[in-house]
Amino acid sequence: MPQITIKMYEGRSQSQKEEIVETFTRELSRIIDREPEFISITFDEIPVDENAPEHLRKQKELEGGSRG
Repeated sequence: MPQITIKMYEGRSQSQKEEIVETFTRELSRIIDREPEFISITFDEIPVDENAPEHLRKQKELEGGSRG
């Protein structure tokens, strides 16, 4: 059972995550010739903090610190 963990900074919308899952699942299924229901994808969201790239920190500040 293929398992994919995607690490990325927080702030992506639910619809963006759903599109990522759909695309990765479809393409991995095609490439490895395996049914999509056997593919598992999880997200490991990294908080935007002082170690994040500057453009993400600035975006978070502009949004009042709340990224959804």
